[in-house]
Amino acid sequence: MTSYERLMNRLQGKEVDRIPNLNILMAFAAKYAGISYSDFILKPEQKGIANVKCHEDFKIDVVTVMSDPYTEAEGFGCKIEYPEDDHPHCVRHILNDYEDVKKLKIHDPSHQKRMSATIELIEWYQKQLGSSVPIVGWVEGPIAEFADIYDINNAMMDLIAEPEWAQEVMDICVEQAIVFAKAQIKAGAHIIGMGDAAASLIGRELYAKMVLPREKKIVNAIHEAGALCKLHICGNIEPILEDIKTLQADIVDIDSMVDFAHANRVLSGISAANGNLDPVRAVMNSTPEQIICDVRKLVEQTDSTILISGGCEIPKNTPPENLYAFYEALEAIQ
Repeated sequence: MTSYERLMNRLQGKEVDRIPNLNILMAFAAKYAGISYSDFILKPEQKGIANVKCHEDFKIDVVTVMSDPYTEAEGFGCKIEYPEDDHPHCVRHILNDYEDVKKLKIHDPSHQKRMSATIELIEWYQKQLGSSVPIVGWVEGPIAEFADIYDINNAMMDLIAEPEWAQEVMDICVEQAIVFAKAQIKAGAHIIGMGDAAASLIGRELYAKMVLPREKKIVNAIHEAGALCKLHICGNIEPILEDIKTLQADIVDIDSMVDFAHANRVLSGISAANGNLDPVRAVMNSTPEQIICDVRKLVEQTDSTILISGGCEIPKNTPPENLYAFYEALEAIQ
């Protein structure tokens, strides 16, 4: 069974040879492949080579375009610095006062360096893998992108202080995300991940009023374009799980501080819960034997709709044998 068949069958409630392994690899993949992180981010084929190597060596059931949250932000006009072997950071935001909203333009992804590199990578995956492995594209969700282009502290304050302006900005972010998602789907992405990490920080009332409807627009656009949607909100999303359920995303990543069995109960029949070992404590600093035990416990506590991974990105310095233990656990369970 190919990775593509395994994941799609699982999402459709059909039998599979093992539960799909959806661990998120970015810095780990670059290190494992011997690639600097700046090259991993900025050179599409290098990121592709690293992802395919991890797919082959650790039996990860997807390949992705993920590396950092700044692809669309750079397109909007933020200045991003890319250290050779560390995570990038924004050194100049495009939004600095309220009038700067006029600077925000929707860009054709093919005319922007980072977005066009993402399209190039998806096309590379298609040539290398065809439909044997699901290709996961990526867009930033409304509040995540708002925070990226304005600074997270400013964004949090102006959700309260200037809510109409904040929503105007987020509407532009949503429009750009939809254009970018459609371009990735056209290039061959089977799934579009939507990262909206800051959504876990604002409480249920603000989330339901200001963020949820905008996330829904992106999810609907992805579905209408013929792809699946994978929602990734880092942190404790337990208070907003019932709201997230209404998005009808195909996959919802569950971070380690959330009760995975509870998330499975809430989402089952609507979305596949994916998770959720603590990436540091229960993966990087654990042992293969303990990881096998912990994965088995997750499976025993949940139903046949779940997928398995760490709760968030697998850390760069994780011992390779610990990552391989996920596959060993899933293979033994089946």
